[in-house]
Parts: sequence; structure tokens; C-alpha cells
Amino acid sequence: MTYLNPLLPLNEYIPDGEPHVFDGRVYLYGSHDQAAGIKYCPLDYTVYSASVDHLDEWRCEGVIYHKSQDPRNADGSHELYAPDCVRGSDGRYYLYYVLEGIDAIGVAVCDTPAGHYEYYGEVKLPEHCHEKPIAFDPAILQDGERYYLAYGFSFNGTLPTMNLTPENTKGGYVVELAADMLTMKHEPRLVIPGYALGKGSSFEGHEFLEAASLRKFNNRYYFIYSSQAQHELCYAVSSYPDRDFTYQGILISNAGKLEDEALYKNNYANNHGSIVKINEKYAIFYHRHTYGRQYSRQACAEIIHMNDQGLFEPAQVTSQGLSEQPLSIHRLLPAAAACFVYDGLQGEFIPFGADSMDKARIEGSSIVNITESNICFRYFEAIPDQITLNLLTDGSECGTVEVMINERLMAVLNIKGEPTISCSLKPEEVKAELWLNFHCPRPIQLESIIF
Repeated sequence: MTYLNPLLPLNEYIPDGEPHVFDGRVYLYGSHDQAAGIKYCPLDYTVYSASVDHLDEWRCEGVIYHKSQDPRNADGSHELYAPDCVRGSDGRYYLYYVLEGIDAIGVAVCDTPAGHYEYYGEVKLPEHCHEKPIAFDPAILQDGERYYLAYGFSFNGTLPTMNLTPENTKGGYVVELAADMLTMKHEPRLVIPGYALGKGSSFEGHEFLEAASLRKFNNRYYFIYSSQAQHELCYAVSSYPDRDFTYQGILISNAGKLEDEALYKNNYANNHGSIVKINEKYAIFYHRHTYGRQYSRQACAEIIHMNDQGLFEPAQVTSQGLSEQPLSIHRLLPAAAACFVYDGLQGEFIPFGADSMDKARIEGSSIVNITESNICFRYFEAIPDQITLNLLTDGSECGTVEVMINERLMAVLNIKGEPTISCSLKPEEVKAELWLNFHCPRPIQLESIIF
């Protein structure tokens, strides 16, 4: 096995990733999309795990929970949305989740991190509760003997399966749970403002949308979330788990657009993920969009660095993923390892309920419908004295492709109808970011690349 994004096999679609280390292995909990999907999360929860010492070897643990196991969903008609998991004080593992269209957080329990979970119950609001936020994207944090549940949704619009009001969409909430892991000890507390409440605060311009995730590092609490921009994962920090959070910045953008970057480098939509510490290093998990729609999302991950002040430097979207070393130039890469794919001047938002089937897009291991399209792989190791780059296509005859490395034009190739397009490259002493800028009057397909 070798490091690569997407993180899991190319035929696997697990978004909304919440990574946790249990007994020397990283377990990735998420929802479950499918190739060419037509709705969010139609499949049952499936978990992958990897040894903390071999993050290039992910093992499928199989299905851990079926949506029909919840008695509120015996017919399986409601989808399982983004979950999270925690080890309880009794040594068992508690899985928190929401079913599509049901405004309550469900809980399942198991003796092992990735065994067969059984329905346990429903999180209970306290009596006479005034704050009743939409139950969405639950995340759970163990803090010593205490457990904190984070959740919320703040969408400024209407959705067919959710009764959204200004009162239940204020932002991101945190509440402490009782020892039974089900009962709230007090009313949920609003800690991250949503679309209507961020003006004048540190969160203005990056208000909470969804994807709550609560983590603790070095005695500080980190609330990770997706902002109203959707493509970015942001974070706030506090000395307390349930109050006084201050916005700190963007962690990653699946559109490739950070604070100091002007362009969207992917066709983009929602994002969801979190940070985990693995062997004294930090990794951020997130997802990308494929098939030109919002319903075929794949898990990706990057190394992310914390500075001396306890703040994270924004992470770049890459093809190399969790490897701190660039990709080998002697490796055959599927086209789907591209970290950016867009047409024209920049990427565009994929509308909810629609698709971008008229644009270049990743499908399976390939990139299809390439016309006026820009494709990026980063990063490769330094290029030696001279080397040949081979692009494997579907053999279509049309147009040209510009080969650029580190923003320098290296070659312009004619696409002549042969399955392999080749060019020789000059030395590059530093790690290489490869861009392929296609200009094709008719769509072609890219299968793989190799130096």
C-alpha cells in the first residue's frame, strides 16, 4: 500500500469523517455515499481503520450499524447521517447519529470500536427546555469522566426533510451528558453563531453551518465546523468545552480556497471532518466531491501543523495525503488522485439537488468530460536530470494540453488520438506541483499518469 488521496479505495465513498485513535489504531467513522449517488448517505455505516504506524494501510472493518436497527426506522426509509463515536467510562463504545428527517439524536453501543453496534436509545432534552436546536451532525468528546455533545445546523433556507426556523437554527451547540450517555444535564448552550448571529463577532464571514466536531488538545478545546461557505472547515478555541469560543481561522478548503487565495480550484459543495493526533503529529480529515454532484463524497486527509501558540496552520489539499514525503515520480497514478479539477477560470459551487455533469469531473479512477479543463496533482518528489511524463487517455483525438510544473510552462502537447501522450521534462530541484491544462473542442477522458 502507498499513501494517496482519496484515503480509501476508489470505489468507496465515506464522507463526514470523524477519526479517533483507540488502542493503537485510527478508526474513521462517517456516513456512507455511493458512486453516482442521487441522495446523501444511502448506505449503512461502514468503518475503516489503520495502525497508527501504517497510515497507508486502511482496512475495511465492514458494516457496523444498519439503519433499520433503529426502532424508529424499522423499514429503513430514513438515511443515516454523519455520526461520531466515543469510548464510555464503562469501556463500551457509543455511536451518536441522526436519521434523515427525524429530529433527535440516536445512540448505539458496542463492546469494540468497529464491531456490531446495537441500538441503545435516544438523547433526551431536559424538562422545560427552551433551547431546542435541530438535531444534526452530533459529535462527542470525552473529557476525563465527563462527556460533551456538540451538534447543530444553521441553514438560511428551506429543506424538504427538516422543519427549519430561526429558533432552531441559531448555530453550533454543546451540552454535557449524564452518566447514562443519553440524558442532557442542562439546556444545550449556543457556542458558535450561525448565519443570523455572527455579525460583529470574531465569526463574522465564517458563521456556523453544520459539521460540528469537538476536540481537546493540550488542555484547550477546539470546535471544528463547516462555515456558511460550505467548502471550508473552520475552528474556534476556548479554555472551556461549552463556552467562550473565539474564531481562529480556516483549517482546510475542499475548493482549495484559503484566506489568501483568490480562486476556487474545484467544483465544490459541503465539507465535514475533524482533527486527530497520531504519534505526536496532527492529521485533518475532510471529504471531496466526485461524479459532479453532492452525493458521491470521498474521504481525504492531510498532515496539519500546530504552531507554538496552539493554533493550526491551514492545510493544503494534496494528492499525497498523509505522507510527509512527496509522491514518487515512478508510480502509476490514477487520474482520480488529482487534488483539483475545474473548467475555465475557476471552480463553481455544485447546487443542492443538482449536478455539474457538463463539467470535467472525477468518476471512479478516471477524470471524464475534459474540455477547457485544469487538473492538478501535488506534490511529486524532485524531478531528476530528465524524465518523460506519460498521460494515458481514452484515445480521443482533439486539442492540446499544457504541462506546467510549479507554475512554469514545460510543454504543449497535441492530443493526436493515441492512448498515450508523452513529453520530456527538465530537472526540478524542489517538490513538484503538476498542472495539466487541457484545451479540447470535444470531451476526452484521462485514465492515469506516470513519469
